Amino acid sequence: MKKKTDQRYEVKLKGRRVVSGMCMGPAFLFYNKSFQLTDLSLSTADTEREIIALKDAISNVITLLQDSKNQSKNNHGQNFADVFDAQIAILEDNILFKEVESYINTHTCSAAYAVFNVFQQKREHFQQKGNIYFKDRAFDVQDVMTKLLSQLTGEQIEHSLSRPSIIFADTLSPADTVHFPRELVLGFVTDRGGITSHTAIISRALHIPYVISPQPMNRLVENGDYVLLDGYQGNIVLNPGHKTKEGFKSTKKKYERIYTKLCDQSKVPAITTDGIPIEVMANVELIPEMEEALTLGADGIGLLRTEVTFLEAARIPDEQEQVNLYRKFSEGMIGKSVIIRTIDAGGDKILTPDSNLREDNPFLGWRAIRFCLDQPHIFKTQLRAILRANTKNNLKIMIPMISCMNEILQTRKLLEQAKAELQEQKIRFNPQIELGIMVEIPSAALLAARFAEAVDFMSIGTNDLTQYTLAVDRTNSKIAHLFNDLHPAVLLLMQTTKQAGQRFDKKVSICGELAGNPEAIAILLGMGFTNFSLSPSMIPIIKKVIRSLSVKECTVFTENLLLANSAQEVKEKAIAFLEKYLPGYQGLL
Repeated sequence: MKKKTDQRYEVKLKGRRVVSGMCMGPAFLFYNKSFQLTDLSLSTADTEREIIALKDAISNVITLLQDSKNQSKNNHGQNFADVFDAQIAILEDNILFKEVESYINTHTCSAAYAVFNVFQQKREHFQQKGNIYFKDRAFDVQDVMTKLLSQLTGEQIEHSLSRPSIIFADTLSPADTVHFPRELVLGFVTDRGGITSHTAIISRALHIPYVISPQPMNRLVENGDYVLLDGYQGNIVLNPGHKTKEGFKSTKKKYERIYTKLCDQSKVPAITTDGIPIEVMANVELIPEMEEALTLGADGIGLLRTEVTFLEAARIPDEQEQVNLYRKFSEGMIGKSVIIRTIDAGGDKILTPDSNLREDNPFLGWRAIRFCLDQPHIFKTQLRAILRANTKNNLKIMIPMISCMNEILQTRKLLEQAKAELQEQKIRFNPQIELGIMVEIPSAALLAARFAEAVDFMSIGTNDLTQYTLAVDRTNSKIAHLFNDLHPAVLLLMQTTKQAGQRFDKKVSICGELAGNPEAIAILLGMGFTNFSLSPSMIPIIKKVIRSLSVKECTVFTENLLLANSAQEVKEKAIAFLEKYLPGYQGLL
């Protein structure tokens, strides 16, 4: 039940942080109509009329999205064009249209009823995927469905902001995000969403604090309620008292002062107090993220995710499209390495025509290198594109989810085939390119010494390594608290991998949320890691931490720490160690 408007109690909630930053101001509730099947008329006497209505609705939504895209271009340049193209591609998918049309004819139902049922099936298909990225694409499907139903039922969406506000919503679409006047948006709070959702990507690029709430907020907050939003900690405070508000203001000023200072120093090389240079690279998937990484002094791109190219096109992009994209990153980072991770996707119907493919456990399913080796025409096209785009000689190839030597050997075979084909076709390419793997599965860590002989470098994907080692689905709220990448078992597997790399003189980097966790840096330095790849926004902080520590002292500290019995013990000792060498910055960390 919603609280009474004549009573204002201070309410503190802990949400999930998505984009860092702090803001305060009135709430603006943006909760679109939530369509239910019972709201929609079922039967119809004129299916042809319904199909015409469907075509009109699709045409109108495409026009709305094109207008949003143009508005975005006017305000933000080309930065977010692909975000809108992704939803337009869904609407232009003739196979999907035929499915809805067939549903109308088969069930003699209204267009709205058919859209709801078909799109719900597609949304559920994405949500049951193990990869967080795919789950976030379910929000695109949901949003397109809502827009179509709004057209078919006459419901309208309003973006009537009149003063600077914090936007509260169930979810936000890319169009919603850019339709709000930027100067009036203080922050975002959504009931649902993800760190790779389009709203998160846009918010991150525009530096808008964003938190995912722990529960539906329209039951707790009303329009105009004063709100404090802390994107660093994920805290939401409704109707704060005077003392809470003044403390928040003070903390906000401190954070801003510290972060500004860190950004000013961000291009200073990350060299430890005992003179060891450390590479701090960026994880990106969009051009604006690359530009941010360069501004913040990234030493290169340690992870370029390529799934977005396939998912946003809603089809398999051709070789030239991929060449053009990879070349933009290569030329944008000239003189610095760009490590391209090949498709880390499952056997999704966007990549294959099998719309009936469902997996009971997609985390352990047909994805990444398993999918690629079973679909060599898709995989080889990507390999060819990378070879052709490598004109600046700074691209590298990284294969995800390796579990056995045969996967490495098959990949090398396909890579050599791609080179031979390009040479025979007299297409210009660079044959000199490094091939590396991601160590994300315990078997890969345990066999790292064997794999190291067959590859040029290795990168530890701490998110999946933790998930597979601890048997924890971190997207499952019931057990997410068990996910901890500082668990001694995870650290020991990382140490095993690093030692294998040292034995064969192969670089081993850390790629994942752990690389952006200040509390983990001393441990990683102590284990001998000298290359980290993380979210661009964390680069200034992590560089500062590195410049405050000594590898020699970290090594001694870590030797004892690896004997710990729990992740909590590791965390407590790591925090104490960091506070000893970096006083004054604990608040931001």
